Amino acid sequence: MNKYLHFQDIVVKDFGKIFGEIADVLIKSISIDSRSLEKGDLFIALRGPSNDGHKFIKVAERKGASCFVVEENINTKKPYILVDDTYKFMNKLALQKREEFKGTVISVTGSNGKTTTKEILYSILSSVGPCHKTKGNKNNQIGVPLSLSSLNKENRFSIIEIGSNSPGEINQLSQIVRPNVGLITNATSSHLEGLGSIAKVAFEKGFILENIEKEGAAILPRDSLFFEEWTKRAKALRVISFGTSRKSDVLLESVKMNVSKNLMFFKIRSLGSVLECQMKTIGIHNAINASAAFAVALALDLDLEKLSKNLMNVKFPSRRLSVHKARKDSLLIDDSYNANPESMKRSLDVLDKMRYKQRFFVAGEMAELGSDGEFYHEEICKYSKGKTDEFLCIGDLWKSGLKKTSFKGKKFNTKDDLFDYLINKINKDSVIMVKGSRSSSMEYIVDKLKM
Repeated sequence: MNKYLHFQDIVVKDFGKIFGEIADVLIKSISIDSRSLEKGDLFIALRGPSNDGHKFIKVAERKGASCFVVEENINTKKPYILVDDTYKFMNKLALQKREEFKGTVISVTGSNGKTTTKEILYSILSSVGPCHKTKGNKNNQIGVPLSLSSLNKENRFSIIEIGSNSPGEINQLSQIVRPNVGLITNATSSHLEGLGSIAKVAFEKGFILENIEKEGAAILPRDSLFFEEWTKRAKALRVISFGTSRKSDVLLESVKMNVSKNLMFFKIRSLGSVLECQMKTIGIHNAINASAAFAVALALDLDLEKLSKNLMNVKFPSRRLSVHKARKDSLLIDDSYNANPESMKRSLDVLDKMRYKQRFFVAGEMAELGSDGEFYHEEICKYSKGKTDEFLCIGDLWKSGLKKTSFKGKKFNTKDDLFDYLINKINKDSVIMVKGSRSSSMEYIVDKLKM
């Protein structure tokens, strides 16, 4: 947030009783986690399945919380609002903030690239006016209302990330966000355990289109198999496409990478003009994310050439194709934040371009694939052939793929065993890509490899 909120700005009408003096209380931001709370934050005490925020009131107070929203009377000198249900309070506050907001709301959903695309959008749009965004990847039924609750009237843009791992979530959250511009990055084999199939994933993502405000715009990936389906669901909305297809309104072409310098160069072609772009990252999918961001800017009638100059200022999320010098002067690419079959392939594509190096792909399991888990792990094993010199993995789901694929692959029982093997193999000519779902905790190996 760019400016402080006044306490009275978060008081939802007819929803709770106020205790203490509120006239001069300023709120820096809104927090639901005492661990990340900063001085000046409002602390909302949520009751979860494993933790109760009310147990951390004193911790939040010591860290400098300016006020509280609670479901029970508390012993504090700070002002607080007593409500029946803190979740309902947060949802109602989010709805109130969205209703009051006169700027442009952009929502981003998709199987891959949501957070990175949000960060690119934030960087380029901040050069136009005050910009608000989802913090981190807080894109669920708690994170979306929390993000909207911190909206300021002074903001010109708000970029809200929306995620889903079960049917109906995107529809529900999009109804709260009511975007002026809705962006779908893609639909791939992620969250299949909850959604069932890629077609159902695409259908779920499409709900964002049905909740875009009148005279709004839908931003869609022209390369997707679901482009026509989504275009039909967008109905009377203005549709702007992006991607590598020659039919794209915002066309990506001529992607080149310098991995050791963590730089990427590419061209964006739109409305007859060509933009020469560069970003401090690697991976063609990140260039596609940039083209999606430019498609949003096109929908807002902004000057794409001026905005392109801000691409070098994008702060990319950690552990997503982050390049580091590692032990024995090797090169480490940390992509350990999360994984699904499509993002695994994109990481292998990066290694495929580095045939001048000794390439190691270090893989943890991919989660939330349901009964198709073994199939998708086999698919990645097949896809990796020729793209890496050694495929080193953790987890039993890789077993079948390693047996069926004739390439140099090895499964380890522990991460320490894998690390010990790897550290004896690498040298100054080696590049190591580390990838896996959050549950596989592959950052353990990354952090041991860093110098």
